[in-house]
Amino acid sequence: MSDDKKLTGKQDDLRVDAKDPSEVEYLHQQFPWKTHEEIKEAIKTKGPFREDIEAYLRKGKA
Repeated sequence: MSDDKKLTGKQDDLRVDAKDPSEVEYLHQQFPWKTHEEIKEAIKTKGPFREDIEAYLRKGKA
C-alpha cells in the first residue's frame, strides 16, 4: 500500500524512508552540499530516525 501524503502524523515527523524520493529531496534541500546518494547512505548508516540522520549530515559538513 502506498503512503498517502495527506495523512501525516508523528510517525512521519520521526522517520525517513530512503525509498521515497520526496523525503530524500526534503533532506537534500536542508543539506544542499550533500548529494542524494550521500543522503541515502546516511539513512542506511544511521537508520530511519530523522534526528539521527540530520545530526550525522550536520557533522559531515566540511
